[in-house]
Amino acid sequence: MKRFALFAVLAALVALPAWGQTIKVPAPAPEPQKTEPEKIKPMPRHLTERSRLDARECLNYKTNEEIIVCAEKFL
Repeated sequence: MKRFALFAVLAALVALPAWGQTIKVPAPAPEPQKTEPEKIKPMPRHLTERSRLDARECLNYKTNEEIIVCAEKFL
């Protein structure tokens, strides 16, 4: 009885590759063509009189403290 069970198990193991060949797996679906992602547009900002000013003139000062005091006017 044990021999019969052993032969059945061995036959099943040998037959596994053959069973795998008979099963047909569907081919994977082709991926849709990738398009460029939409670019995020920045939100329009309401410009004020202060926001139109340019603080680059403050960079002409020699010390950091003078630059900071000058730049605070533009904040």
